Amino acid sequence: MDRKRIWILDSRICWVVLMAFTLLSLVPNHSFAGLMESRLSTGEGYTQRADDLDKIRQALQQEVVAQRLADYGFSSAEIAAKLPTLSDEQIHQIAGLTDSLGEGADGLGLVIAVLVIVLLVVLILKLSDKQIIIK
Repeated sequence: MDRKRIWILDSRICWVVLMAFTLLSLVPNHSFAGLMESRLSTGEGYTQRADDLDKIRQALQQEVVAQRLADYGFSSAEIAAKLPTLSDEQIHQIAGLTDSLGEGADGLGLVIAVLVIVLLVVLILKLSDKQIIIK
């Protein structure tokens, strides 16, 4: 028993163990990364709603979109009045569709514009509790 104790308390072994633990303590701990919510300089949380609403308003100013809305019986004022009542997800979804709209758009842009208009009409009809009945 005394031999083991002497062997463990040997100064060379103590120095090796001390150096090993010193080196291990210099290894940095695990770090974690993740996305953080954007904040403005005022401390308020940044929402993408305002940007999305601007995109939709720009899309609504296009002649094709305004004409299709007029064909369905909606004025630009009615649409502008309904936009603030939509949820953030709905606004973001519509804005995502309007991203692909461009000036002088080709057939694909026209198809996307029609889809955006149909989506707007459906959302407005749902919000106003109205139905379209085709006989």
